[in-house]
Amino acid sequence: MVIKKLLGHRPLLALLILYSILITWASLARFIIPFKVGVQGGDKIGHFIAYFVFTMIWFLFFFFSEKRNESFRQSLIKSSLICFFYGGLMELLQMLLTNYRSPDWYDIIANTSGIIFVVVLLKVFESKLIILKKKKRLVT
Repeated sequence: MVIKKLLGHRPLLALLILYSILITWASLARFIIPFKVGVQGGDKIGHFIAYFVFTMIWFLFFFFSEKRNESFRQSLIKSSLICFFYGGLMELLQMLLTNYRSPDWYDIIANTSGIIFVVVLLKVFESKLIILKKKKRLVT
């Protein structure tokens, strides 16, 4: 228990940093795929999943961080906006920094769809998450 209390939100912060690096790399790196992927719009599914996870990690970081002590609503809004603008930034950087990647409005729509899905899912479980947060405080 003492170790958990000392670490606080650091594991979530580390996960957040690592995943942000992964998203940045995946958005700007050159990929050479020697075979054709057989799923129509498969990259859009990847965008949806990537930003679903990205938004969830940001939300968990804000909501469960003891030092931040943010409400459910604040955590949800901040995480959603950060991920939305980050996705837009990655599309802009593809245009500005690379000649092998191109920005795509459909990528932004897929990213946003993942973000919206997280928001809806979290709203469904809002009361359970708030109870979990209260229990976590009581234990620590």
